[in-house]
Amino acid sequence: MAIPELPCWRPGPETVTLLSPGELHLDIVLVGSTTDQPEFAIIHEVQNSCRAPDLERIALSWPAYVTHVRQRLGCPVVLLAFCPDESTARRVAVPVETGHPDFVFRPRTYWPGMLPAITTVAEADRWPELALLSAPGHLDDAERRNVLAMALEAMQHLEPDLRVHYHDYISKCVPARYRKEWEELVAMAIENYHWESDFAHEHQAIGRAEGIAEGREEARAALAGSVLRILERRGLAIGEAARARVTDCSNLDELAHWLDLALVVDSAEQLFNLNTRPQHET
Repeated sequence: MAIPELPCWRPGPETVTLLSPGELHLDIVLVGSTTDQPEFAIIHEVQNSCRAPDLERIALSWPAYVTHVRQRLGCPVVLLAFCPDESTARRVAVPVETGHPDFVFRPRTYWPGMLPAITTVAEADRWPELALLSAPGHLDDAERRNVLAMALEAMQHLEPDLRVHYHDYISKCVPARYRKEWEELVAMAIENYHWESDFAHEHQAIGRAEGIAEGREEARAALAGSVLRILERRGLAIGEAARARVTDCSNLDELAHWLDLALVVDSAEQLFNLNTRPQHET
């Protein structure tokens, strides 16, 4: 062993206590077992950055995650990290030298491109999250259009809040040269009422159990709030006039239509310019 030549050596602690933080906060731990005894554990982390401070934190914390979970469960443990792209994944996967001979911690990483491309409705319906997470890794493939279409198909199986989240996720990942193609697919989904049926009918159903009059007002408020929230989540500025027009609208059909358009418009004002639906009360 190579021992560093240091000017001072002194006794250290014989009892090691976690100091700061007092608890280790892991993203997800999955424990597999055949009986009550754990047989294998997977620590799953999400790492979006590979800056120097992040790599320093990883070098100190991730080996501790593995050793502490192993001590607690008494079974083999592996740490798996999801990264947004291959470059980040490779930086994060750099081996960590702990100082002990042959004790080198090597994070296992993956990125969307390592996941299989989901290109069929059957696959998207069975594994919606996989279709959404893998899509950004296959946007330069020949199957790009099918991958994006299946991402939209997968969104139909998610709750409204998650739909908005994943729409933002995919939209930010689509390169500028394919942005028009993505918007056309979203527009086609809207034309086929995929979004409207999920959003509008869900919110309209809120009030039916409590009475038509009260329920209609709740549905109206929910739809108006969802329109504004989607615009805000997409980073679009909402002027006072546009906000008032959405908030004061009492037409459920029109609000449902605006909710669809909020996913693709470039500005809040364009929301109304693209509206060609006949005006009628429901």
